[in-house]
Amino acid sequence: MRGYKYGKILLLLLILPSFVFAKGRDGLSDFQKGMDSLIKMINCDLSVQVVSGTKYDLLYEYQPSKKMIPASITKVITSAIALEYLGAGYEFKTILYTDDTDLSDGVVNGNIYIKGFGDPDFKSADLVKMVRIFASKNITEITGNIVYDDSFLDNKHFGLADYYSGDTKLQYWPYVNALSFDRNASRLDAAVEAANFLKSELELKKVKLDGIIVAGVTPDKPREITRATHTIDEVLASMNKPSDNHSAITIFKVVGAVYMGAPGTLEKGTAAVIDLMSSLGIARSEYEILEGSGLTRYNYVTSNVYIQLLKYLFDQEKSFSVFYQSLPVAGVDGTLKKRMTGTEAEKNVHAKTGSINGVSTLTGYAISRDNEPLIFYIAMNGFKGANWEQYRNYQDAICSLLCRFSRN
Repeated sequence: MRGYKYGKILLLLLILPSFVFAKGRDGLSDFQKGMDSLIKMINCDLSVQVVSGTKYDLLYEYQPSKKMIPASITKVITSAIALEYLGAGYEFKTILYTDDTDLSDGVVNGNIYIKGFGDPDFKSADLVKMVRIFASKNITEITGNIVYDDSFLDNKHFGLADYYSGDTKLQYWPYVNALSFDRNASRLDAAVEAANFLKSELELKKVKLDGIIVAGVTPDKPREITRATHTIDEVLASMNKPSDNHSAITIFKVVGAVYMGAPGTLEKGTAAVIDLMSSLGIARSEYEILEGSGLTRYNYVTSNVYIQLLKYLFDQEKSFSVFYQSLPVAGVDGTLKKRMTGTEAEKNVHAKTGSINGVSTLTGYAISRDNEPLIFYIAMNGFKGANWEQYRNYQDAICSLLCRFSRN
């Protein structure tokens, strides 16, 4: 066996009773006894469930009905509503428009509009390319204004910050808006930053602007000049692999806007969640999803929510690969890059992590020794502060058991 970076995981596996890996015994029974031994070591609120992705038989459960804070595994739910209501071919876009119908004279007689449609990955390099295309039309002057249109999403930019007593504080919530720019890293008005950058790029291309930068709404039937897009594959991977909260809340609101009409809001995103869960037969009492990142401590779920949702995603022929490839891979990338290395779980676990104070979660898919896909959910709540390491070690040990599991 390769060298272990995580000696604690090895220790956990070594102290499991020898029957876990014994030959000639019932594989499922041994797996369950091994899980029982691990569960007894974990000193916090705990809920676990494991099923087969293909047979869909229950392999293991521990307190499956316990309501738990999910933290960032909430992004699995955000991924699910995005694939369900936007579709696997959806493109997140930012568009440059004008209200001038004739650009052949090299002058925009009117305004140009930069409208964001909630692309969390829109960045300065995209805008540079848009200006390059704009300038290629031999436009030398804009008689009107640069109008930035942020209307596709609402103006509640900091989510649920300061909404609930005792919840995650303002400084941890990302700035979210429709015209995102460079991941809104400055936490300032991103739409204004995008418009200012557009103005400076136009100046570099010797395009004269007679007007000013103003906020506004794009006319009903504008002329499109150019657009920047990112596929849903790219956007979900940018959210799930690093567990990006800005992406998650933006996507959650975009789903709300597409599903129920602009502007997108957290409430509309929640309505989309409720409708999808209801269609899967998941009782309303089993979850509360108020936003799509997992930052709030007022989201709650049971194991059934994730097991059924992950099974539903697994069965979607057109979209499963998009979701599966967006997840962190154990020992390879994202938030699992440094976890499970040197164990059988390395490269065999695709899963979403979750962490806020007193919460550590992990859910996704593991490949067993029989090459059987397993669906698992592990939620740990109620420990002190940000002491995640020991709980992640237990999760990694569970994943190693999953990948060593054989029915034979």
